[in-house]
Amino acid sequence: MSFTKRDAERIFRKLDLQDKRNTKHVYGWLIVDGKRVLPLHYSHGRGDMPGHVPERFRNAMHLNRGEFAEMVGCTMTREEYVRVLRRRGIV
Repeated sequence: MSFTKRDAERIFRKLDLQDKRNTKHVYGWLIVDGKRVLPLHYSHGRGDMPGHVPERFRNAMHLNRGEFAEMVGCTMTREEYVRVLRRRGIV
């Protein structure tokens, strides 16, 4: 599966990640019920993310491959994602 910087940006916007900062990478936190739950980041590169980076991003989100494809394809909402995290005991 190809995964680009644009895909990561879309996910950051969809999940409404907070406390963003830009250095060599773009960092953000998923905040649920006023608590920081999950940190995510991606690099400022261009085009497809190389090699293992999409897998690491997927693992950081605690999603399986199918769920990650839904997230990238914009069929999973923020609320659905939070439900997945709750089911897994992360939230």
